[in-house]
Amino acid sequence: MRDYALETASRFGEAGHGSFLARIIRNWTARRAVARLEAYDDYMLSDIGVTRDDLRWAANLPLTENAALALEDRSIQRRHREPVSGGATPR
Repeated sequence: MRDYALETASRFGEAGHGSFLARIIRNWTARRAVARLEAYDDYMLSDIGVTRDDLRWAANLPLTENAALALEDRSIQRRHREPVSGGATPR
């Protein structure tokens, strides 16, 4: 997801640079990409590491924040908090 957001940002100018309007447009585009995830079933969302609650949370972020990047960060933080299941136990 981060790759998509960065690629989208690069189409509007270098990531992290540009005018306020360009940033809002990038963030709006990212928000639309996140909104398209609503069409996925719960199994697919789980497979990419997000929940429907995460999607609602990202949809409510202000346009000054990139919803795709924020959603990915939230997913990464959750993965780091959850214990690893299955397989051999660590020594």
